[in-house]
Amino acid sequence: MLLIGLFLLADNSNAQIINIDKTDTSDYVKKADWNGNISLDLEVDKQKSTLFDASNFLNISLQKMHELFILSASDRFTYNGPNSYLNKGYVHVRWRHDYKALLHPESYVQYQWDDGLGMLHRFVVGENLRYNFWHHHAWGMTVASGVMYEDELWNYTAVDSVKIPVPPVNQKSQQIKWNNYLKLEGKISATSNISMIIFYQAAFNDFLKPRISGVVNFDTEISKHFALAIKYNGLFDAGPVVPIFKFYYNYSTGLMYKF
Repeated sequence: MLLIGLFLLADNSNAQIINIDKTDTSDYVKKADWNGNISLDLEVDKQKSTLFDASNFLNISLQKMHELFILSASDRFTYNGPNSYLNKGYVHVRWRHDYKALLHPESYVQYQWDDGLGMLHRFVVGENLRYNFWHHHAWGMTVASGVMYEDELWNYTAVDSVKIPVPPVNQKSQQIKWNNYLKLEGKISATSNISMIIFYQAAFNDFLKPRISGVVNFDTEISKHFALAIKYNGLFDAGPVVPIFKFYYNYSTGLMYKF
């Protein structure tokens, strides 16, 4: 099922680091339990200039016995005359075994692209050891650390003209990195939830040139199946593959349908 999803669907790809997560404190189930949501968001990006646009997101999860599988995908495309002005998206698949245990493994694979940033592709595969702590099933903290392989290909689309070499050859990066994140989430009312997460990713031979990302997600129910969602993602890349800006942010708000 996961491989089928990868081929059929092409983080939110608004930054190099994608927040894909699901925490569930209910009992394990023998029968397969499907959940998901689709959302249409209005987005604001800070790149060379500030961009306004709309995106769509799909998130699906499957719980069965002690396994949790998550598939998330997004595509954002703006057509401007004969040229593609903005084309970005991702596919992310995650597997968590014994996902209700305090300490358990999680595996993931991800593919993404972002023409506006000059990211022709980014492929990531990794493994984390994850620790969950819940307080009265209302507030929780998650800490995870692991190893990932990252393959990236960039061009100079988002680079200032004075910094573009001649000839402008695409730059490839392949690294083994240390991946870490800390997450706090909980309910702030009967119908509203918030989560805050910080990622730290760096090559093992240079811990002082990390990618650091902060993500805040807020959603509030407006009916049984619909919710208003607000997301903010800020990223600092101390050592970008090509000399683009080191800080980037994305803000989005949208209507989410849960099924």
